[in-house]
Amino acid sequence: MKHAPSLILLCLLGGCAGLNPNPGERSADVFWDRYEHQKALEIIRPRAEEGIPWAQLRLGVAYELGKGVEQDHEEALRWYKKVAVQNESGPWANGLTVGAVGRAGYFNQNSDAMVAQFQIANIYLKGEGVPKDLTKAYLWANHVFKASAGHDVFFCCEFSGGRYIMQVHIKETLEQTEREMTAEQREKARDLAARWQPNTDP
Repeated sequence: MKHAPSLILLCLLGGCAGLNPNPGERSADVFWDRYEHQKALEIIRPRAEEGIPWAQLRLGVAYELGKGVEQDHEEALRWYKKVAVQNESGPWANGLTVGAVGRAGYFNQNSDAMVAQFQIANIYLKGEGVPKDLTKAYLWANHVFKASAGHDVFFCCEFSGGRYIMQVHIKETLEQTEREMTAEQREKARDLAARWQPNTDP
């Protein structure tokens, strides 16, 4: 029992989720912040191919922005959609550290999923590199608007104070999509949204 205080302190410092619940994520983000995109991708790509949500999200970002890879919005969508469907219940998936346990690499995966959903909505809204599709933009934007429940969505980088998808931007994407739609398109999209889920999108 003499080690109990040390274990308690360790838990408080690192959270009960552990000191490194998503191995590789912090290192990749540090490289990315230093504009060392190739080094970041050396960490990100193999983990993305293993199905790890945080890595799939970052690989999607790399393809969308053309950082460390040739810009390819279709490839960005492909990776975003892989992480966008990775939702789970429970504190681990929601990024809560105290008392949370789960699979390494899947910590805070629901936040990663919502960020991916937001990116997908904007790609379809802007029609950059893929056909513009207001119905799909609405479905994705409406879904993340509801799933985020009025809160900003954490993206990354606790070491730099954190970056978020702001709720105001989520709302703006949804409202812009609705403004660009015809009345008939809006009615159809709202009807589809009542039964639509990310895993039903082709």
